[in-house]
Amino acid sequence: MLKVKEYKESQSINIEYDIYTPINIEFGSWNISKEPTIYWRTGDFKKSLIEIGIGKYTGNIRSITLTLIESVHKMESLNFDMKNITLIKGVPNFQVEENNDKTYIDENGELIVYIGIGTVLILFSKNDTVSIVQNETVGFALDKNKMVCGIIVSGMLEHEMKTLEDALK
Repeated sequence: MLKVKEYKESQSINIEYDIYTPINIEFGSWNISKEPTIYWRTGDFKKSLIEIGIGKYTGNIRSITLTLIESVHKMESLNFDMKNITLIKGVPNFQVEENNDKTYIDENGELIVYIGIGTVLILFSKNDTVSIVQNETVGFALDKNKMVCGIIVSGMLEHEMKTLEDALK
């Protein structure tokens, strides 16, 4: 799993919804020639796949791409019980030391997407969320060991929801 080492200041984000690549999120700006990207990936790699791009040396978040998903659940609302969850403003910085000789870190896992009104929850761990690192409309759900259990994208417009729903059919 992806372990968060520390938190950094919020960054600008760009989110694209597309029929072929359902969700693509890019954080800040970076120079790929100065620091390569490591891709942490999970899913079953046949019908579900998400990849998170991380700076090879710094551990900085670069991108999140939901490529494939089979298990999609439409919900009336996605309500989070925030009374036992700590909200942290910023972006996570990931532990990469033991993996910086790799380009891809693949971990088989179950990937489930929940769609509510204006919000999407991408879950890849059943661990309880104890904190959310929030950068604009993108949140990283963390368990008690600071492992990322899921991604929350909120504030989606109606046409973005429609594109995403069409992509996930």
